Amino acid sequence: MQPICIKRRCKHLSSSGCTLGNSKPFGCDLYPLAYDPASREFYLDSECPLSGRYADQLSSPDSDASRHLNRMAMTIRGLERTDLDYLEANFAFDREYFSLTPVNRTPD
Repeated sequence: MQPICIKRRCKHLSSSGCTLGNSKPFGCDLYPLAYDPASREFYLDSECPLSGRYADQLSSPDSDASRHLNRMAMTIRGLERTDLDYLEANFAFDREYFSLTPVNRTPD
């Protein structure tokens, strides 16, 4: 798994979004979500400019947000078996760096 890359402001973040495309680290792909492997719950960074729209979209199973949540849940299921230490480190970082609120929907 690729390392956690954000320290203060990511050098790969431009005004139009991430410049890494499909090669971004998992923690970045997961954003604006965070995942707590201890509770097995997802959280949303409430300070993300897209968090309101993301949360609203979760009510529709065909939305971009729902597809993202489901894709992240599938990836996490694999990481829980192969790299739980990574998930724990990623959440420890997210919990300290972001303002997290629980996601009120479970993945399909």
